[in-house]
Amino acid sequence: LALFNTRFLRLCAAADPRVRPLVYAVRLWAGGQRLAGNRAGGGPLLTNYALTLLVVLLLQSRSPPVLPSVRRLRQLAGPRERARVGGWDCSFPRDAAALEPSGNAQSAASLLADFFSYFGSLDFGALLLSPLEGRALPRPPPDALGGLRAGPLTLQDPFELSHNVAANVPARTVSRFARCCRDAARLCRGPEFAQRSRRGRPWGVMRLLQPPTPPAEGPRGKFLIPVPL
Repeated sequence: LALFNTRFLRLCAAADPRVRPLVYAVRLWAGGQRLAGNRAGGGPLLTNYALTLLVVLLLQSRSPPVLPSVRRLRQLAGPRERARVGGWDCSFPRDAAALEPSGNAQSAASLLADFFSYFGSLDFGALLLSPLEGRALPRPPPDALGGLRAGPLTLQDPFELSHNVAANVPARTVSRFARCCRDAARLCRGPEFAQRSRRGRPWGVMRLLQPPTPPAEGPRGKFLIPVPL
């Protein structure tokens, strides 16, 4: 299944040029907020895989969508692209040319702002985040989850539907993730996110990706993270 997950993410990246920079920006931001960075692939923080799936879900949920749902990808798969692994349907096109072009014309910066406002507004405890359906769904009762282990953040794997990618993330981290998203969304709504600062200050996406300012200079530093150059 890991091979199909990798191929799926590779397909998403090839499908639209906005995907890679969005994933990169979200990972940088989450790392700076100490929301991610599990080297062992599990534990109290979000993994890079989980963050990437959150970006994919955001792009699937736009109107019109940037990326198709996994269910739609199943329909687009050719005869040689149909596959089952361990009973799970892993069918999807291998070539991004097989996908319908997206009608979404938002900029990457606008989609990044959407990421923060969208995930900052969700009631994670009541929802199932489903890349299969391409949206957040009301969480079914435990006996209807098909073995899926629900948690403070229930992010379903695109293929192994009984696997919660964020099962080990505690409620405290999920609450902090939502709060940091709301803080970042407010920053994105500020004037220096939409237009160049006349004072030479960082603007646009760089407002989110700047090194923290010293405490004496104000509270803005808590929203900012370093960018490797």
